[in-house]
Order: sequence, then C-alpha cells, then structure tokens
Amino acid sequence: MKFGELPLVARVYVAVVIVAGALAAASSMTAGAFSRPLLLVTFVTASVVVHSMKVAVPASGASNATLSLGFSVTFTSLLVLGDAATIWTTLAGAWAQSTLKNRSPNPWYQMLFTMSALSLSLEAAAHTLSLTGGTNLDGPASIVVPSIAASAVMYFAANSILVAAVLGLTSGQSIIKIWDQEFVWGAPNYLIGALLATVAVQSVGRYGLQAVALLIAPLFLAYRLYRAYLERVDSMARTNRELHSMYERAHAESLTDALTELPNRRFIIGHAEAEIARARREGYDVAFLVVDINDFKAINDRYGHAEGDLALRTVASALRRGLRSYDACGRYAGDEFVLILSRCNTELAEKRAAELADAVAVRLPDSEYPPDRPLSISIGAAVFPKDGARYEELLAVADSRMYARKHRRRRAVPSPSLR
Repeated sequence: MKFGELPLVARVYVAVVIVAGALAAASSMTAGAFSRPLLLVTFVTASVVVHSMKVAVPASGASNATLSLGFSVTFTSLLVLGDAATIWTTLAGAWAQSTLKNRSPNPWYQMLFTMSALSLSLEAAAHTLSLTGGTNLDGPASIVVPSIAASAVMYFAANSILVAAVLGLTSGQSIIKIWDQEFVWGAPNYLIGALLATVAVQSVGRYGLQAVALLIAPLFLAYRLYRAYLERVDSMARTNRELHSMYERAHAESLTDALTELPNRRFIIGHAEAEIARARREGYDVAFLVVDINDFKAINDRYGHAEGDLALRTVASALRRGLRSYDACGRYAGDEFVLILSRCNTELAEKRAAELADAVAVRLPDSEYPPDRPLSISIGAAVFPKDGARYEELLAVADSRMYARKHRRRRAVPSPSLR
C-alpha cells in the first residue's frame, strides 16, 4: 500500500513516529554516540548480520513469526555502549530487517517507521534500565535482574504497541485486539534476548573472551528448549483455534435456517427481546412484521416440495434485500417469516410491507422460483409500544392481522391497511 493510500489518521501517526525517531537519532550525535567508533562499527555490523539471518520458529497468531538474535545484539550494545550509540546499532538492524532477505523491498515509509519505532523503543528501554538501577551490572542481583527484565519488557511493549497502532489505524480494527493476537506471543523473545546479552557481557567482563566458547553449549541448549516450548505453544494454539472455529460454526448453524440461510426462530426471539429492551430505554418504535406465503400448500401439492423450497428461498431473498442494515429477518416456522424493524412506526411499517409484497410479486428474471408462476405474501404488522409491551403480544397481534389480511384476500376484498 502506498503512503497516500493510507487513511489520513494513519498517515499523520506514521509521520509523527518517523519525526520522533529522527529527532532521537539526531540528539544522539551530541550525546557521545561515536565516542567508541570501533566498538560501534562492530555492533552495527553484528546487528546487520543477525537481522538479515533470522531463524524461523512457530508462533501463534503471527503469519511471519521469527526468533531473531537481533534484540540480543541491541541489548548487548546498550549495556556496553549506552543508548546514544545503540540507536545506530538499532537503526542498522532495522534497515537490514526491512530490506535484506526480502523478496520485494518495503515501501519507504514502512522502513522509516520500523527504524523510528525501534529507536523510540530503545530509548524507552534505556530510560527504564537507568531508572531501575540496572546500568551497573555488578550491583545486587535483586536489583539488576528485575531491572534488566523491566527494560526488556518496556522495549517489547513500546515497539509492539507502536506497530499495533499503525495496523489498527490502517485497517480500522481494534488496536488492543491486534496487539493481543499478533504481538503478545513475542514477549518471551525479548526477555531471553536480554538474558543472553547480560550473561555475555558479564562473562566477557569477568572471564575474558574465552567465556564465549564456554557459553555456546548451554546457550544452544536453552535455544533448543525454547524452540520446543514455542512449538508446543503453537500446537496448542492451533488446536484452540480449530476448536473455537468449530464452536463458532456450530453456534452460527444453531441460529440459522439451513434452507433460506436466514436467522431462525431462536435468533429472532433473542433479537426481539433485546430490541424491545433497547427501544424501551431510548423511547423509539419497533415494528414487527409477520409474513406468510399465500397458497403455499397449493404450491407444494401442485409442483412438489422442491418447488415449495424454491418459493421459500425466493421470498427469503426478497425480504433480505428489503432490509436496512439494522433490521432483522428470520424464518419463524414453515412458510412464515418475522421481520423486526427498528425505529419504525405504523405508517412506515405499512409502507415497508407494501414494498416487500411488491418485491415478491414482481420478481427478478434470475429468481429461483419461476417468474412466470404467481407468488405472493400476506403481511401483518404490530408496533411496540402501541400494540403491546412484550414480544409474544406483538407477534400475536401481527399474526392476527396477517391472517385477517389473508382472509380478505381470499374473499377478493382489497385492504389498504395492515391494521
């Protein structure tokens, strides 16, 4: 997606984050970022390498989940060089993550946003580390360990929230939901990365570079255990998603009529009760229409039940097309349908009923029921609160008026009113 195609609020948000990241990088130049150039170049190179050599692992809810050593390098740089220099380590890693090993380059704004988001996350982690007393690794473990963990969590939270926000603003989905489904799974990566960085810095500081060789075996074992843990979590998550999907399908089927694909009686009753309660609170009218197919028994007797099913589907389609987005229509029983029209008085209900009757009588050429065969409906209406205070009362009134209208039709006596 091009930058100009993003929603306005998303464009503004992306621009603000990019500017904030640029200011953080600029301020680092006056805070000693390049005071140890050899070490900085080493960390920048390492960051580029590890961010372009990601190790894929399973992760629930993420379509392109990876476990990267990138954060370990970033956190090691933070512990050794401080935040001013580490911003450049972070920028290099973010650039590599956005450009290298990608089949197609990311749009410019995505790359700049990623770089800026990671830089701002680093600043948040650095401040957390400083405020909680974790900058001195030789301090008491009761202070250093919680401080390291808090710093890693802050980095994760800042980065994931910044990214979840832009996804939410772009797609219109809930930012909290996106964060919960797509990012929470990655929190352990940051804790483990911070732990590896801390152990490496402490070991080299106390025992020299030879300590790195001694750490390879236990660190590899820890990685394998963590990978197995993620695979297990992913398997459980897939099972849960499948069960949830099965439940959702079963729930939807329990509320849907299989023939017409309209909501069934169970749904209509629940919706009616909820709509009446809302109308009572807010003081508006609700119309209940009972629809019955005229001469439905004759259709079945003359043409067969398959044709009767086509008649039901045709009427259902016409009623569905006549609904507003906040109305409800369901197959109640046999050839009887019920419509619930929110904020609809008696006059409007009669108008809507006439329109629905015309839509059934004058069918489209592609109608399932043969257009050359007559098909019509009778409709009765009742309006809350004028005709009743409870769903059962309203349905009984509408049903009675529908049958009265049907009876008058049989006697060929026109009736302009539903009442």
